[in-house]
Amino acid sequence: MDYTLLLIVAYFALLAINLRKRWGVIEGPWLFFFRAFFPNWKFYHGINPAPRLYVRGQSESGDWTDWRLLYPRIPRQAWHLFHNAAVNLALTHQNLVDHLANDINDLPDGADIRERVTYQLVSRLAREAIEGGSWGHAPMMQASPVARLCAYQFELRVELPDGASSERMLQSPVVPTWN
Repeated sequence: MDYTLLLIVAYFALLAINLRKRWGVIEGPWLFFFRAFFPNWKFYHGINPAPRLYVRGQSESGDWTDWRLLYPRIPRQAWHLFHNAAVNLALTHQNLVDHLANDINDLPDGADIRERVTYQLVSRLAREAIEGGSWGHAPMMQASPVARLCAYQFELRVELPDGASSERMLQSPVVPTWN
């Protein structure tokens, strides 16, 4: 028997045992990885405000850019039916932002969101975006990257799909880039 298959079966069996003990509550740092197998399905509950990631950068002269939306909207093409790695990566990034919003909502009193893996990954995503990162050939943001970036900051906002309502959920501290 293939060891990979055996490890996957053992992993899911361990999760099932733990879920049975806790009656459906998934907690703990090692159980976090279980979420990687499934997308966030909360968007099927209706049209509600959704989390959106905004990023801004600071140049060496000290000037800040405007807040820029980082939201995957890649033009669809017929060949994406067969190979869509860039689209999958973009959707994975948005799913990560959704998970950060859920972690913020589920955060116990007195806990620091900056210790969560989702926060750290979104922080890296924000830096990559402001430095000109892309999903395949599609840039993460429509605006040009900041030349000689010395710091960046990101915000998580909850917005309605039409953009009429926006509420800040989280604003990161200013993060130096140490180039």
